[in-house]
Amino acid sequence: MARPTNPLLRTIGLTIRSLRRERGLSQEALAELAHIDRSYMSGVERGLRNISVLNVARIAGALDVPVRDLLGPREVVRPSAQAVAPRRGPLDDIAREDWKPGRYLSLC
Repeated sequence: MARPTNPLLRTIGLTIRSLRRERGLSQEALAELAHIDRSYMSGVERGLRNISVLNVARIAGALDVPVRDLLGPREVVRPSAQAVAPRRGPLDDIAREDWKPGRYLSLC
């Protein structure tokens, strides 16, 4: 049976995991950089460990982020199943060097 997790600990853990993955680090590599045990890091990322302020500071230092960045939720952008092409406007085909103010738009 899984232990219930505290929402704050879960948020901190997910934030750490997201930042670690963005930097291409394994749990083991991050734990080594932060001078903490890898199994402890695993528990922190899953929200199962009550992380100390000292360890939050160590992990923030290892990730090169301010401590405050680990304490709040982080927006995770997930790619959608269907990629949406950016909208094109009427001026998208005009080369930048051809652009002259007033040539294509009237400001009056």
